Amino acid sequence: MDYLHQSAPFVLQKGTGHFLSEAKAETFLRLSNHSSAWGAASYMTGKQYQVSWNSSSDYDLLNPYILADTLGGDTHCERYGFQGGYAVSKGKFQLGIEAIFRAEHEYRNVDPRMRGIVTDLTLRLGTAYDFGKYQWAAGLEGNVYKQTNDVDFYRELGVIPEFQMTGLGTEYSRFSGDKRTLYYKGGGYGINLDANPLNETGFYGHAKLWRRQYKRMLADLNSVPLTQLFYHSAEVSLGWKHMGGPRQVALDGNLVFVRRSGDENIIGKSSAQYYPIIGKLTMYKNYLIDTYLRGLYGWGRGSGTWCLNGKIGYWSNRERYVYPERKMEAAKIYGRLGGQWMRSLSRTVALTVDMTAAYYGNVSSGIVMPYANMKASFQDMINHQYQFEKAGYGMLSAKIRSDYRLSGSQIGLFAELGGDWITCSENEHQHHLHLALGITF
Repeated sequence: MDYLHQSAPFVLQKGTGHFLSEAKAETFLRLSNHSSAWGAASYMTGKQYQVSWNSSSDYDLLNPYILADTLGGDTHCERYGFQGGYAVSKGKFQLGIEAIFRAEHEYRNVDPRMRGIVTDLTLRLGTAYDFGKYQWAAGLEGNVYKQTNDVDFYRELGVIPEFQMTGLGTEYSRFSGDKRTLYYKGGGYGINLDANPLNETGFYGHAKLWRRQYKRMLADLNSVPLTQLFYHSAEVSLGWKHMGGPRQVALDGNLVFVRRSGDENIIGKSSAQYYPIIGKLTMYKNYLIDTYLRGLYGWGRGSGTWCLNGKIGYWSNRERYVYPERKMEAAKIYGRLGGQWMRSLSRTVALTVDMTAAYYGNVSSGIVMPYANMKASFQDMINHQYQFEKAGYGMLSAKIRSDYRLSGSQIGLFAELGGDWITCSENEHQHHLHLALGITF
C-alpha cells in the first residue's frame, strides 16, 4: 500500500497524490553451480488525485508532448509487470540476459474521459570477464514503447478543447481542440561499462550512454506525425571502496547529463486524407545536469551492523522554446544524510531501521515568457510550474522493517512501514506513507 498527498500539486500534471495497492512475487533459483534464473510478476491498482493539464500516461517520459486540458480530475490506473532473467558463468567469464515488460491502463470515468494504454518492453544483455585485479563488464539495453491515448466526452454540453502541447505553455493550435485520439511509438538503446575490484578494496567505475526517441501521431488524421522527442543521456561514476573486515567505506563522484530536444513537423494541406510533411523545426530544448559526491561508512560485527551515508550535489534544469522565445531555468544545491541500523534480536527476529534527512536549496532561477500573447489559463499553468521548480525543499523520512523466521523452517514473514515528510518554501507540504507485508521461502 502506498499513499501520497500534497497540500497543493508540486507538478500539476501529476496531481496532488495517489493511493496505490500492489501485489508482487519474486523468485531466484540456483540451477547449478554455474547458472541461475530469476523472475518477478506484479499487479498494481489505484487512483491518482486532481490531475490537470495532462490527459496522457507516462508524463515524465513524454513531457512536453502530451495531450492536455484545463479541467482534469482523478484518474484510475492498473499495471501489470513481468520480469525474468538468466545468468551463466564459466571460469572467468559471465553472461546474463533479462527481459522486463510493463502493461498499464490509466483512465477516468467522468468527463473528460481520458484513457492511456501502455506497453513497454526492455531487453538487457550483459557480460563480464575477470582480468587482472578487476572484473570488467559491459551491457546492452534496448527498449520498445507504445501508448494509445484518447479523450472522450459523454455530455455534449461539457466538451472542452484538448491541447496538443509543445512545451513551456505552447500548443500545436492547428491540431488542438477536437483532435483527441493519438498514439506514441518509440524506444531506444543504451550501453553501459563497469569496472569493479575483485578483492574487497579498490577503485570502481561506471559509465552509461542512452538514446531514446518518441513520436506522437494523430490517429484522427490518418496517423500524421505531429512531434518527435529525442533523449540523449550520459552517466559517469568513479569511486573507491573498502569492504573488508568489520569496516566498510566508499566514496564516489557522479555526473548525470540529459539533453532532450523536440521536433515539430510542418504539415501541409491534406489531399484525400493524406497530410504531407513539408518540413520540421527543432523548437524545444531541455538540459538537465546532476553532479554529486557520495560517501558511505559502515560497521558490522556479530549480530548488528550500522552505516551512515551522505550526498552533496548540484542540480540544474534549463528549458527553452525557440520562437516566440520562452525560457525557464532553476538550479539547486542539495545535501542528504542517512543512516541504517540492522540487528538480529533473536535467532528468529531481525530489525532494520532507516532514517534520512535532505535539503534542496535554490541558488538561481529565471523565466522569460511572452505573457502579453498568452491565454490566462496558460499563464497560470506556467507560473505554477515555475513557482514550484524554483522552490526549496526539505525532507525527513524513516522506515522500519521486521523479519521473522518460523522456528525450524525456511519460511519467513516480514512487515515494513515507511514514510516521509517534505516541506516546500512555497508554504506547501507533502506526506507519504508506505506499508508492505510479505512472506519469504
